Amino acid sequence: MKKSITLLILALAVALVISSCVKPSHPTEATLEIVSITVLGSEATITWKLNTTAEIVAVNYTLHLNGSTYETAGTVKTVTLGPGDYEAWVEGEITGKYEDVFKLPPVHVESEKEQFTVLQEYSSLVEANLVEYMTGPAAAGVNVEVFDSETGLLVGLGETDQEGMALIELTWYLEPGLSEPREVMLKALKTGMAPSFLKGLMVLPVPANELADSEEPVAVDMAINRAAIDPLSENYPQIEITMVDGEGNEIDPDNVTTNVNLKIKFLSELDYDVWDVLYVGLGYVPWAGGRNFAAFGMAEATYVIPAAAFSGELQVHVVVYDHNRARLDQIVNLNFTAEKPEPTETFAPSGLWLFSWTSSAYVQYYSLPSDINGKSIFMDEATYNDIMGAPKDGNLFTQIAWDLPEDLTGIVGFNIYRSADGVNYKKIAFRTSAFGFDHGIGVEAGNKYYYKVRSVYADGTESEDSNVATIVPLDLFNVKLLSPANNSTDVSRRPNFRWTPVDKNDPKKLPILGGGLLNEGEILYHYTPWIYDTVLSRGQHILPIDTEGYQFDFETAGPSQVSVKFLDPWYQDWAMIWVYLLGGGVYVYPYDGLEAFKTYEWGLDYAYAQYVGEDEDGDGYADSVARSIAMDLGFGLNFNPNVITRPDYYNRFTTGEGY
Repeated sequence: MKKSITLLILALAVALVISSCVKPSHPTEATLEIVSITVLGSEATITWKLNTTAEIVAVNYTLHLNGSTYETAGTVKTVTLGPGDYEAWVEGEITGKYEDVFKLPPVHVESEKEQFTVLQEYSSLVEANLVEYMTGPAAAGVNVEVFDSETGLLVGLGETDQEGMALIELTWYLEPGLSEPREVMLKALKTGMAPSFLKGLMVLPVPANELADSEEPVAVDMAINRAAIDPLSENYPQIEITMVDGEGNEIDPDNVTTNVNLKIKFLSELDYDVWDVLYVGLGYVPWAGGRNFAAFGMAEATYVIPAAAFSGELQVHVVVYDHNRARLDQIVNLNFTAEKPEPTETFAPSGLWLFSWTSSAYVQYYSLPSDINGKSIFMDEATYNDIMGAPKDGNLFTQIAWDLPEDLTGIVGFNIYRSADGVNYKKIAFRTSAFGFDHGIGVEAGNKYYYKVRSVYADGTESEDSNVATIVPLDLFNVKLLSPANNSTDVSRRPNFRWTPVDKNDPKKLPILGGGLLNEGEILYHYTPWIYDTVLSRGQHILPIDTEGYQFDFETAGPSQVSVKFLDPWYQDWAMIWVYLLGGGVYVYPYDGLEAFKTYEWGLDYAYAQYVGEDEDGDGYADSVARSIAMDLGFGLNFNPNVITRPDYYNRFTTGEGY
């Protein structure tokens, strides 16, 4: 045992002597290389690697970036840099065991030089304003994403507030020194709504640190519709637009000197597929009430944009809906460069006049077909019955009309402008006729709006402003039927019919239609009642008419209760005649009251309020009329035969035998 231990100790000693005689490796064959440069925003991370077989004691590195140096003992360094082009290289001082043993100086190594760029952070602001449909209320809670059209990258996102507005900051990392606009796409989504897309919008990115000093946000108007077929689908209509001249030659959109044939093709994998409806607007967002061109149920269409009518930049909007009510607004930017003579004198329109109406109706702008080119559309009955063009309580139209200038020489159309403060105006439409409609985006009942119109000449020159007209679109109201109450019995055969206007949300409050900006006592309310005989199979209708044969109009100044006794011949000094309609004939009611012990229903054929504005331009006519329609069965008022509302209810009652 002692002998074994002695031999082991001897062997270890010999090994130590041998190893101490091995000369350490010298790192003269070492190389240094940069393996990666990662740039994230303003931070650049440079990573390098030392290649050697020598046993290293210590290494000190120096990173060089465009004349700046950074000392480190590691093989990675992150630095914050300004935007620009950079040249990077690394040098190192290596100390190994050879130098430590023989006291030689460290070995010096250098990497190759590598080039990289730190991108500039750019920003821009987009103000997206969304409404439900085009005349409906503000669309709140809509998620809006903005994508760079060239890269497809998400550059901004936001959500609309109660006013339907989302202010979205866009962010890019681009080559320094760029000053060209970028094209972006907006995607709007909300549960239960069909998607809405906006393509072709041009925005100018600015260095992020200059955003606060840049111009106003780029404002865009979008509409979003209730899904008609599939509320979960994010598909939207795809189109292809080509622009050629009269001989079929492709047109340069930056240099337009001739008429533009705008050819629009619906893109679909299904050869039978078509768009539901298509609108074209020249310089504004088109819709059913205002467009330069429309095409329904087609897969291809061509619209000619006349070069004579435009000068300079023109933003063309091509709006397409599919049968799910998904929406695409494709912007085409044109620049008309042909020189045109300037007018020697310009003439402004005059007599600007406004008419707005707010309605509680569902408006069926588009009727959904049961089939598309022979292909059936399948949906449940409840969904089909709920398909309308605009939501209940969500219709607000404003019509603008004016008198043409006496001299129309050189005038190619008219620009309509709207303002919410009377100072900052926004162009909302270009029209060639002497009237137009506000598309409604950004307009709310109970707010005051200012309108003006300018003549537009062939070279793009605008005239002075027309007169400025103002209007406060009226809010909606409901009507409460008071007496006879619903399901009441032993009612007088000559009952007092009483009703009152109420707030649209609270039946215990009187309505305020002018948003606090109008004298509510100057808003006139109009009604006419009908009585229905529920026993006659052919339907007997009893109602009062005036001496000229029209339905009698019950008018009150302000929101007041109305009371009228059946068969009374007068109301506020106006004569009434009670008649009944039966079998297409009109007859004077011959009895002294309703039949005893009989069931009737009563309600209103129409109920609306109207405010007539001032004659601000002194032409002898009011400059504005605002109307709010609570109900309209289409007989008495019948303002729009395509927009007929139904009463919320009728009151049913049964007479007794007394008066």
